[in-house]
Amino acid sequence: MEPLKFGVVGIGGFARTHLRCISQLESDGTGILSAAVVRNRANYRAQLEQLEGSEVEIFQDLPSMLKDGDMDIVTIPTGIQFHVPQTVSCLRAGYPVICEKPLAATIQEADRMLEAQKESGLPVIVGYQAIFTNAIQNIKKRLLGSPLGGPRTVRIKGGWPRDDVYYSRNRWAGRLKVGEDWILDSPINNAFAHEVNNALFLSGPSQHESAVPRTVQAEFYRARNIESLDTACLRILTSEGTEILIALSHATEENFDPCIVIQAENGSVTWTQDNGHTTIEYDNGHTEEFDNFGVDAHLLPFQNGVETVLSKTKALCTPANARTQTLCINGAHESCSAITTIPPNKVKSVSRPQADGTMKNYHVAEGVDDLIHRCYVEGGLFSELGAEWGHSGEIFDLTDYASFPKGKGPKIKGADA
Repeated sequence: MEPLKFGVVGIGGFARTHLRCISQLESDGTGILSAAVVRNRANYRAQLEQLEGSEVEIFQDLPSMLKDGDMDIVTIPTGIQFHVPQTVSCLRAGYPVICEKPLAATIQEADRMLEAQKESGLPVIVGYQAIFTNAIQNIKKRLLGSPLGGPRTVRIKGGWPRDDVYYSRNRWAGRLKVGEDWILDSPINNAFAHEVNNALFLSGPSQHESAVPRTVQAEFYRARNIESLDTACLRILTSEGTEILIALSHATEENFDPCIVIQAENGSVTWTQDNGHTTIEYDNGHTEEFDNFGVDAHLLPFQNGVETVLSKTKALCTPANARTQTLCINGAHESCSAITTIPPNKVKSVSRPQADGTMKNYHVAEGVDDLIHRCYVEGGLFSELGAEWGHSGEIFDLTDYASFPKGKGPKIKGADA
């Protein structure tokens, strides 16, 4: 079987991860990099020499690559606002797609992609890599059967401090909108979007379906002087009746990877991001443990892409799955249209040494680590747990919700209210 030929939109930023994964496929003999879009050649001279030496075709833009490139599938590791138009262009040109998360900024954009996929009949795989892992797939199987039974509550916590460079790395980081394009960049729609997606997937009614959020109540905060939020907690009620509570931040003192705890009908599940280590404690006294076998999760969507295109197997994370995360994020912004700025006297700027000897600057919100841990244990939002700067959003009903924003939309700093 000939290796699957990949075209990649870009070679910088997160595209480096895509290129690394394709390189691993080359080592396995299942994939090969055939084409790439590079708009700013002067910024990538050394990489371009290497790529062109490997007979990779370089194109100035996506339309040129779609017209003249020799590939079987296209990967899209670009900004949030480009995911839908670029995926739609690829599908209309006859190419399957691996699209980075999140699917889109708005539900109407997500539905545009779903319609284009339906018309094309081609697979689209969304890069929520945790869904592809052994641990998440096996948790889902257990939740759909006995003796564990379905999920009643899901709670998730995570703290990943992000430095000044993170928020200055491109035009849209920390932004709600750029020009006429909604971005809604935030922990829950970028770095931690995986956790929102995991919660909805694990609450879904069948192995490959995600749960649809019915109501969302959100609280949004920022420790930094940015347009969007860097800290969030939200409560989601799904159509199946599962309550999901999520608390995540980029302004924590400590770095702590995401954890999930699920209370099921007849037991509990605990998952950690560290190799997907999972412990299931059944009410009958039995305990079960499993993990991801040390597999690189980033590679899994690409392996699934090869299998989907060449062997017609099932795509494990589809636009239909990822749409529920987009719906949830839109509902959260409807619930909490105004982001609360944490009082300056509750925020400190901290410089920390890095492994390479440099220093990086972080903003830390006082008490946020403790609030996140309490949300996880007690099941309350920040305002319910007594945060002095806490502000509760309304419970927003997502029934028949089809377009963001429903009203004026999020209040943007510096814009007229």
